[in-house]
Amino acid sequence: MTLPRPLFSAGLLILLCLALSGCKFPSMSGREEPKPAVKQGPCIVLALPSSGPYAGIANKIRRGATVAVQEMKTNGIDARLEQLNTSAADWLVKLDALPESCAVVGGPLQAPVYANARQAGALQKRAFFTFMPSLDDGEEGVQAWRFFPSPQDQIDALLTFAIDGMGISTFGAFHPSDAFALRMTGLMERTLAKRGLSLQKASYDAGNPNSWVNAVTPLINPTQEQTGSNATPIPQTAFEALFLPDSWRNMPMLTTALAYNGEDRLVLMGTTLWEQGLSGKSIVDTERFALAVFPGAWNQARAPKALQGAGHDFWTALGYDFARFSVQLGFAKRPPSPDVTAACARLRMVWGMAPIKWDGNGIAHQQLYLFQPAANGMKPLSLDDYKATRQAVLERAALRMQGLPGVDAQGNPLAPGVQPGAQAGQPVQVDASGQSIIQPAQQPIGTTPRPSYKLRLPGSAR
Repeated sequence: MTLPRPLFSAGLLILLCLALSGCKFPSMSGREEPKPAVKQGPCIVLALPSSGPYAGIANKIRRGATVAVQEMKTNGIDARLEQLNTSAADWLVKLDALPESCAVVGGPLQAPVYANARQAGALQKRAFFTFMPSLDDGEEGVQAWRFFPSPQDQIDALLTFAIDGMGISTFGAFHPSDAFALRMTGLMERTLAKRGLSLQKASYDAGNPNSWVNAVTPLINPTQEQTGSNATPIPQTAFEALFLPDSWRNMPMLTTALAYNGEDRLVLMGTTLWEQGLSGKSIVDTERFALAVFPGAWNQARAPKALQGAGHDFWTALGYDFARFSVQLGFAKRPPSPDVTAACARLRMVWGMAPIKWDGNGIAHQQLYLFQPAANGMKPLSLDDYKATRQAVLERAALRMQGLPGVDAQGNPLAPGVQPGAQAGQPVQVDASGQSIIQPAQQPIGTTPRPSYKLRLPGSAR
């Protein structure tokens, strides 16, 4: 049938308008054309518990990761956060349902959960970066990686400070007999042995504080060089730094046991357990802990701006760092293990917590910060201030051991009736009228331990 010319012209005009407006016609087959795929942003996976004793920690990690995701979106990176509840029995099923571009998993926190993932074959499909202090021998850098400080990281931080920073080469350990303390003491001993150094050890019964004075005596081996009410124990300690792998709550009694044996000059080295005990606490007698130092992975003063507000800590920094780390790796799928390790070694990023580096074997090494006990709980270590404090402590101890009047932290004599102004390390004398005589400045007192560990007096031969 032939259409009238006016209708034919109108039809052509309608078709032309539809074409210009971008309208699409159904296909001849009657099927709709496939829609273009929506491009997905980087995928961040967290495998953490939502219930149980680790739920609070997990929430902090998630919070830190959320902060990082929001920050990345502000910078034009549309990352998405996939959260798996490892408290649920089906978390591995949900993990397996994620696209292979979700190639990096942060977590888990618990060794049994990690073991389940290994048995299910999940470690071959995704690159797991566990939030655990250690993996089984031969696994790290091969089957999975670590995104968490290890016991070795703690020992390395302490010995770098003591040996490289303070020039100390003699060490002791006084520890309870629990599994943690034995493991840390053994690790300290092995690490020192690699440097050709030894460790003198003594243990104590954690449940019997009254026995600690006698338990530490073999390490100090004090002698009494005065008699009567003025008797002062003279320590014969053959080392300068003492490792104390115990919780903070026992430190007051342990330092009292040392002082009873005449020893208050030692560099006291603790573990991250001290940070847990000092968090949010106030310390009144900070002077007795003037030479105490311990490692930690969180220093808010060095954290990025996003973590400077109240409520942030190591756990939020962990989540914040992992989210950015995962995106920077940029894996479309899990590469072979050597390629994962190589990517980690190349990575450069600004860290919220203490920086982590991976060696050629895929072993993580976190460069922990060092802290000291302080009136408000803890403070970052200043090496120069620490050296000055230690020198003053050694000088006051030397005066005390020789029966001379002590001086305070500013070097002022503590004996009654003497004038202030004596410098630390100067012997205090009085003239016939009872007035103090301030001696000219002398050479510093040596700090190298002797067999009897008596520090030389000012002006004497070293």
